[in-house]
Amino acid sequence: MTGFQTATRSVQSLPQAPGRRPGLRHLTGAAALAAVVALVALPVGDGIVLGPLTIDRAALFLATAVLGLSALVQGFAWRYMDGDRDRRGFDLRLGILTLAALVLAAADHMLAFLAAWSVVALVLPRAIGHARGWAAADAAASLARRSLIGGTVLLGVGLLLLWLATGGHRFSGLAAGLPAADPMIITLAALALVAAVVVQCALPPAHGWLMASMTAPTPVSAFMHAGLVNAGGIVMLRTLPVFEAVPAATVAAFAMGSLAMLIGAAASRAQTGVKRGLAASTSAQMGYMTVQAALGFPGAALAHLVLHGLYKASLFLGAGSALAGAHAPRPSVPVTASRLMLAWPAAIAAGAGFALVTGKLDATLGGRADTGAILVAIAGLAGLQLATGVLRTGARTMVVLLALPVAALIAGGLYGAVILIVDALTGAGAAPQPLALYHLLLPVALLMGWGGIALGLDRRAAAAWTFFATAARPATATTSSVTKGASHA
Repeated sequence: MTGFQTATRSVQSLPQAPGRRPGLRHLTGAAALAAVVALVALPVGDGIVLGPLTIDRAALFLATAVLGLSALVQGFAWRYMDGDRDRRGFDLRLGILTLAALVLAAADHMLAFLAAWSVVALVLPRAIGHARGWAAADAAASLARRSLIGGTVLLGVGLLLLWLATGGHRFSGLAAGLPAADPMIITLAALALVAAVVVQCALPPAHGWLMASMTAPTPVSAFMHAGLVNAGGIVMLRTLPVFEAVPAATVAAFAMGSLAMLIGAAASRAQTGVKRGLAASTSAQMGYMTVQAALGFPGAALAHLVLHGLYKASLFLGAGSALAGAHAPRPSVPVTASRLMLAWPAAIAAGAGFALVTGKLDATLGGRADTGAILVAIAGLAGLQLATGVLRTGARTMVVLLALPVAALIAGGLYGAVILIVDALTGAGAAPQPLALYHLLLPVALLMGWGGIALGLDRRAAAAWTFFATAARPATATTSSVTKGASHA
């Protein structure tokens, strides 16, 4: 088989005349609209118990996102997958994964949650290995299956220990059962849950299965990155009372999320492939979601979960267009240390906009420093990133000093407003923790890392560049050529 033929078999072309009516996506879209109406109509704090499920506003918020993303992906797949020999199997698997994600969003019974999680662990690898007979796809599916089943076992152990320790099998009853529970059992349960989150969210060192999933059809990648990888965040939100009762688990979740933010962000910059760079970015973003939950801000984690899902789905579904419209990159202007100082007004403005809208710096300014300050610092660092990106274009100094801070102030305020809206819609609330020394390590590390990247130190240090370039490299077996007889034509 020639190299041209291999590429043709690996990446599908977009057919011009789809042969099937997109009825399922219309049904899914209608369900998403119904979920929006119910979300607005259902009073805060109320919930409808349907056996193992509880339909409350948080569940409806997540269901709206899942159904909307699924409808979007199905609309893309209607043309993208047309003519595929296993099209019916693809549709079936996407439908099952959508249903499983909905159950994860609404399950209050631990067994129902574990069952839906198990379905994802079994069906998602088959979707990743859609191209049967392609050695790389088969290897990627096998790696994902082993990893996700391992994560399922960890989740099962954690939930079983919680059940035994509290005597209850519903997440809504955890807070009431924890005071009488054995602290050692609760600690073991919480650490098992953290490990399950690390696997599902593809946080280092358990990110290999996600990096190897590039063999999946683009619609599968979009739904996986947007609506399934983030299920680890739902675990933390469901078991938030447990993390509040076990400081060691909170520290572990914060540490693993921080590590993912640092490694994932740097690794995404070092990748040359579009989809692999997006996968490394997903790991970093899931790290940030984990950090937000660990800091005691479930509303912020929920907002990030949905915003990242929408953003990442659009990037994956547009990856082919990005390649088709690729052109030689514009020359990048080197950023010196003195010029980097011009970015600080934008950083301060972004943090100020976020703090003014959310009030997450009020306690710290009042002498009771809490973890809200970390979210403000990260918002400011995002403004710093924005400004350094503009500096690389060679923008004039006055533009950077005057226009960028205004834009950063507005952006920070808008992000804060989104979090407040999600809090109001879902009743998620917040439980910030007293600020500890280890909390400060994350913004300091991010500042050093992003500053080094802005100055190009990562590219100048060969060892560092090689490390981050290989951090997101999938297993060799998952990058081999298409073999004869592959079903993904």
